[in-house]
Amino acid sequence: MNLERIEVTPFAAIVGDILQGRRTGSLTIAHGPLRKTLYWSQGELALITSASPEDSLAEFVVRRGVIPGDRALALASVDPTDAAAAFHEAGLVDMSTRQTLLREWMTQQFVPLFSLDEGTAAFNDDHAIEPEKRVFLQSTPAVVLDGIRAITNGLVLRRSLGDLKREIEPERGAGNVLDTIPLSDAERKIADALREPQPIETFLKHFTNDSVMAARVVIAMMTLGLFSIVDHSSRPAPAADASDMQRDLELLAAIGSNDQRSLRAVAFSRRMASLDHYQLLDIPRAAARGQIALSVEEKKRQYVEATYPPVVKEALAAINRRIDEAAATLEHPARRQAYDKLLEQRSAGRGAGDDIERRQAQRSIANQNFQRARELSATGDYYGAIVLLKQAVTFAPDHAEAWHLLGACQERNPKWRREAAESFQRALSLDPNSVDALISLGDLYRTQGLISRAQSCYEDVLKISAENAQAKSRLAAIAKK
Repeated sequence: MNLERIEVTPFAAIVGDILQGRRTGSLTIAHGPLRKTLYWSQGELALITSASPEDSLAEFVVRRGVIPGDRALALASVDPTDAAAAFHEAGLVDMSTRQTLLREWMTQQFVPLFSLDEGTAAFNDDHAIEPEKRVFLQSTPAVVLDGIRAITNGLVLRRSLGDLKREIEPERGAGNVLDTIPLSDAERKIADALREPQPIETFLKHFTNDSVMAARVVIAMMTLGLFSIVDHSSRPAPAADASDMQRDLELLAAIGSNDQRSLRAVAFSRRMASLDHYQLLDIPRAAARGQIALSVEEKKRQYVEATYPPVVKEALAAINRRIDEAAATLEHPARRQAYDKLLEQRSAGRGAGDDIERRQAQRSIANQNFQRARELSATGDYYGAIVLLKQAVTFAPDHAEAWHLLGACQERNPKWRREAAESFQRALSLDPNSVDALISLGDLYRTQGLISRAQSCYEDVLKISAENAQAKSRLAAIAKK
């Protein structure tokens, strides 16, 4: 157990340790009559329970006017850790509304904790709370940001900043990318201003007119792991590694100086990392979709592996993967719009070049893993599919289809059904109207004997698609029993 005094270690710092360490367990907060337990799974907030009746889910939904008091009695009588599961099982409102209410309930309990100026916090490393009992927030970092914005006590802000003499720097390898955090324009301008290591005190002096906002931004960035403390004692000198150069020299020798076409292909493969998708395809930023498709076709013809010697096969495979990635991004309107936005940020000098390439590479790997996992699952290799899908959702946690397929593969093994339920619920947290995920979750509940929960899932399907034959047949089967 880790025991902390909030006067010494503010709540924001405690949460930052959990998020960045991707810890699993429960955090108990005590301050006078206040006593709350926060359940975490791999650094994601999963549930909050409170000793105060006014914090209960039953009280919250009654205050919101969602259900009358008499219908909330059953919800109020369950164990606090079962409240979310009981709310789902009762099926009093549709799945989308339930998810929204549960997130609002969690946020209402979580945000005020960042303003605590005293109390104790005790963390227990333990097994994660069962998936069916969790509330799936769409973005834990976004809720953390709301909590830090709500801090108005100057003493709490000062404590949360810590030693102002410490140097901070942007954390390039952070799990949460700055562009995914819902900052306001003014907050983002402050966050972007940190380009090189400097003391917190010095950095804040640049924003004398917005000193409180700047303090909150710094606290948030440190909590989320986007700013890190500079440790001068542990900075190793970069080691020279000539392995790549030696490999290229050997490759050039194997190709020979007469095969200029192969040499150009290898040179292009080495240069790709510095090119954006438009430069790769040699098209203007305003290119129409037809022009993009034509360029992709020409590039693919130019780098057909069968027309080159085997020695350059690896370079050609890399080129073709990158062409496929560029096509998948630029030929899809929404993806192209998001990519263009990232390019604009880079050209504006926001230092996001490395992040763009990393995120694009991770998204590409996630999509490739998902497609390959679909093939493996179709042949019955569920374990192989699970390995690929776990990496896919790590690189692209918003990939609802990958979460759904992961759950479908996990449920094949009775030992993994708890994980399967969590995967289906993650898919639904991203896409509450996913009929396939609702059917899958309902079927899993039926297998586990949780009939009322299964029935609730099938009924939610009919609210989305009134004529869904699968939901109707399953509800009929339940009714016969």
